[in-house]
Amino acid sequence: MTSLPPSFWPLAATWLLAVLSLWMPPLGRVPAWPIGLAIAVATAVSLGAMQAGGVVALLVLIALCTGWQRTTGAGVKQRVVKGVLLAAIIVLALALALHVVPGFANPLLLEKLQVSAASVPVSLYLNLDKTAVGIVLCATFALPARDRAAWRAVIAAWPVIVATPVIVLLAGYGAGVIAIDPKWFASWFHYAPLFLLLNLFTTCLAEEAFFRALVQGRLAAALSHRPDGARIAVATAAILFGVAHAHGGPALIVLATFAGFGYGLAYQRSGRIEAAILTHFALNATHFLMFTYPALR
Repeated sequence: MTSLPPSFWPLAATWLLAVLSLWMPPLGRVPAWPIGLAIAVATAVSLGAMQAGGVVALLVLIALCTGWQRTTGAGVKQRVVKGVLLAAIIVLALALALHVVPGFANPLLLEKLQVSAASVPVSLYLNLDKTAVGIVLCATFALPARDRAAWRAVIAAWPVIVATPVIVLLAGYGAGVIAIDPKWFASWFHYAPLFLLLNLFTTCLAEEAFFRALVQGRLAAALSHRPDGARIAVATAAILFGVAHAHGGPALIVLATFAGFGYGLAYQRSGRIEAAILTHFALNATHFLMFTYPALR
């Protein structure tokens, strides 16, 4: 049986706290998330999972986001400054999420695990860089739900949260991209909670913060003068999300685009990033538990 590295537990605990701090009330005038993220980063540095370059890159991303938030006004100069800052945020966030920024030693948790007999093996990392991107972008471009009214809006999106996995996974099954493959009795199933938690708090958080809160949200705001502005924003973010899955081939691009429409619709109708995250997670969890994962060879 493969054992997790000793650094996993303190890293997992502090980075989970950092993610959850997005939904915690401010500590006086100070938001909770910078404190949670600072604790997580300090732990990562002390355990060798982050180096100076990673810390600097993360501080630059936070500075860019802070500058974008504080640049107000409708003048040409302000719009140009906000546009330049937004472009820099997008570039740096993508670089961090794609693991091309030095200064991160993301721990390998599971190596080449055969999740499905008909699929390629899967390796699992604790991706601190991508998790950090999700935290910072969510704090900047989304407003995490902190009251009952906000959570009621999330719950109201349940038809989209349920329908999106059903439609996309049935389409994938019909196209021969995936096959039914329940994994309840697999010898490795004790690792399933680890897969699912990392998927929720790293993959779904970061990707929805980027594609929905940042891309879709900013496009919708820019096109708010058009009656079809919200639809254009949903479609654009969905297509970009599909293109981001080009490594899986044309079929995955199409399926990911359909999924992106579902995530975008959940976000647009509810106004809550949590609805998009839950829709994304519902699809990924169902795929992981009930179908060949990641896809048929």
